[in-house]
Amino acid sequence: MSRTYNNLFRINLAEYFLVEDNGLHKRITPRPKILFDNSALIIVSKLDQKIYDFTCINASELKQSASSKLAKELGAKHGFSIERITYPSESISTEHLQFIEYFTDDLYLPRMQLDTSKYYRCYFCEQLLDRRGNSCSSCGREIIECFVCNRPILYGDIVGKCSLCGTAAHLVHFYEWLKALGMCSKCNQKLHPEGIIPITEENKDSFF
Repeated sequence: MSRTYNNLFRINLAEYFLVEDNGLHKRITPRPKILFDNSALIIVSKLDQKIYDFTCINASELKQSASSKLAKELGAKHGFSIERITYPSESISTEHLQFIEYFTDDLYLPRMQLDTSKYYRCYFCEQLLDRRGNSCSSCGREIIECFVCNRPILYGDIVGKCSLCGTAAHLVHFYEWLKALGMCSKCNQKLHPEGIIPITEENKDSFF
């Protein structure tokens, strides 16, 4: 499977805990093809500020219980919300697909019926849009993509803009990018976190 730099950037920034058959867990380095239909994996995603509890449908009750307990402990430790994801499932959102595709065994993946979701809401007017378009059919504005995760910036997202060149990204993604690289991806200028302009629903019309 081909991977973009930004996808691997997101994967490498996270922490991973694999729940074993005895209910104990171990911290592991990210690697592909570690998940099967009886696995349980906890991901601490610093970019998303979430704890992902990936539990397979055939995981034992002991694994499910241990994985849920660990997710709660890590959530409390980091102050992150917890998202439990059971797979295979038709309700898995697109934002989780890169995790699933990277970590799931190739022989198992083709049997998964994943919902790739054809639509999202325009950042500017909340209109439901076809993912294949480059602009909103309602307000005519261009669809903005986060330069870190390469996904559209959607209605309600908190955005950060570079004060030097104006490039945009999800705010938390931009902060993590600067922590790792110390410069803007577009203008390649050194940038401190204070150089990111936070944009919310209340003030976005002033910046776009």
